[in-house]
Amino acid sequence: MNFIQRIYLKSVRDKLHKPFKPLGIKKRDSFLVSTPHATKEFLKVLSFLGGLRKLGSVILLLPETFMPFVKMLKPNTFQVIYWTKIPQILTREYDLLRKELKNHQCNWLIELSEDANLSLPGLIDVPKRITFYDQKNYPYYNILVKNGIESLMNFLQVTAIEPKSLFKFNKSELKTISKNLPAQHPLLFFNTVRDSDAERIEWSGSVVTWNKAAEGIEQACKKIFLCDAYLGPDDEFCEIARIFNKEIVVK
Repeated sequence: MNFIQRIYLKSVRDKLHKPFKPLGIKKRDSFLVSTPHATKEFLKVLSFLGGLRKLGSVILLLPETFMPFVKMLKPNTFQVIYWTKIPQILTREYDLLRKELKNHQCNWLIELSEDANLSLPGLIDVPKRITFYDQKNYPYYNILVKNGIESLMNFLQVTAIEPKSLFKFNKSELKTISKNLPAQHPLLFFNTVRDSDAERIEWSGSVVTWNKAAEGIEQACKKIFLCDAYLGPDDEFCEIARIFNKEIVVK
């Protein structure tokens, strides 16, 4: 954020420094949610987002890079608005996003990034703006919650759901992929750069790899879904394996 943006941001503090009606979630409230910007962290909050969806409609503000993962979620669970650059006040991208949000009415703005984006409250007029505790976040956000996502869930009375229940795969596509997998089970999905590394893995069944040059992210996730275990770095694909209740193998 440059000097002019910081000055402008300070000028809107007073506009945001106003009281709001007593807390409480009404039936079918509407939530605008900005998620963490790392894919793995986004996947970690799916159980919260799914629980929040039971309280009302949810609009997600997401990086465009999340699109392959969002496409695997059940249709119409969330409304999604993508951005290519982190929304910052006094930028073209910010103005386009604000214009798009004019068509939406929300009761809540929820910022789930640990380092809250202070530009977001200017995108839409929302009475209840909530994020994690940091004194600099007030009055841009007028509800600050300590102790992370668990406290946020308790505060909003959100019941976490199994994130696996949010995913939906085409059965015929899964069947096609399954036909090309080894017959000997259990299947271990090995997340590696070099396929040759699989030859050195000691595993009682078969090892499945991901051809990153030829197969997309969705293909990798579907393979993980069909396998029994995961081996590889603790990244977004490892988080997908956890969501699908796969055994995580430690080297």
